[in-house]
Amino acid sequence: MDTSLPFTPRVPNPQVEPSASSQGPDFTPLLPASHRTKRDHIVIPEIGSDFLAGELLVDKLNDVQDSLWLCGRPMPPRPLHHQVSMSREIFITENPELHLVWSKNRIFLKPIPLYLLDPDFWAAHIIHDRKLAGCARGFLYSYTALIMYQSDFRLAMEKGLLPLHLTWETWKKLSNEILKNHCYASINPRYWYGELRLSRLNKVYRLRKGFILRGYSKIMSHSVYGDLIADNFSTLAGILGYVVIVLTAMQVGLGVERLQEDEAFQNASYGFTVFSILAPLVAGMGIFLAILVIFVSNWLVTKDYTEKRFREMGVERYWGKGHEKDAAASMKSNPVSATERSV
Repeated sequence: MDTSLPFTPRVPNPQVEPSASSQGPDFTPLLPASHRTKRDHIVIPEIGSDFLAGELLVDKLNDVQDSLWLCGRPMPPRPLHHQVSMSREIFITENPELHLVWSKNRIFLKPIPLYLLDPDFWAAHIIHDRKLAGCARGFLYSYTALIMYQSDFRLAMEKGLLPLHLTWETWKKLSNEILKNHCYASINPRYWYGELRLSRLNKVYRLRKGFILRGYSKIMSHSVYGDLIADNFSTLAGILGYVVIVLTAMQVGLGVERLQEDEAFQNASYGFTVFSILAPLVAGMGIFLAILVIFVSNWLVTKDYTEKRFREMGVERYWGKGHEKDAAASMKSNPVSATERSV
């Protein structure tokens, strides 16, 4: 396991003052204001495996690593100015599994966390964990490709991808150090690839992992059912437009004496006429059935999540009189931990 640091120069940070304590440096200023756990509790961030795993690991992409060639090329991401020139808008995400994922005219990028620019933090909490270190190294390496020129640096600062105190000269030194110590064998295989197309990731997850409805991520899916219906029926309308053209051509053909005696053309016209009558009805019913399945699935998942969530919160859903008394009794019998209530 590679235990060397990806960089050694300390990035000046006015938010962090050198600690004179014998217990070592205080990394609290480098952490977010709050943290959402896997069970959707909002807690005070504490440096540990759970927190760093949520911040850095890309397990969902590693699960389909051998299919990533379908979603993108094994090359570093193109710089920010190139992304803008392709009419891609930069969207901020704090989810590492959406970093460098693109869809239509947008690309999702995770800003560089303050703690990844502190070599002491690396030495204390990252470098000895092979999985974390590989993801962290790959993440920083992706930024050496994203920010190559001053134009890229200005775009990164405007979008909040870099800490405000970072300067261009400091970034050049940091980038040089990262590239000098770079080795593809020491970074997570996800970062062998740069930009990944979300639509293909969704297809890969549906076919390989069985996530038929959800796919890889619903970040670009329809937020309301009305939009889903409108999009599907607009596609159906486009197909029906072609059907109308074919039917019109056949009608003209039936008026030609030569084709009137052609039995094959007569049979084809008959079959396509029946098809054009039944196909829209079947397709419309199929669309409504698919939306019904999605609605029922979402309803069941939401209902199940609601029950589990209230149990973890230590409360019950109350309606009617006397619920305050019952709620107080429930809180005494099933209190939420002090850490989870503190934020």
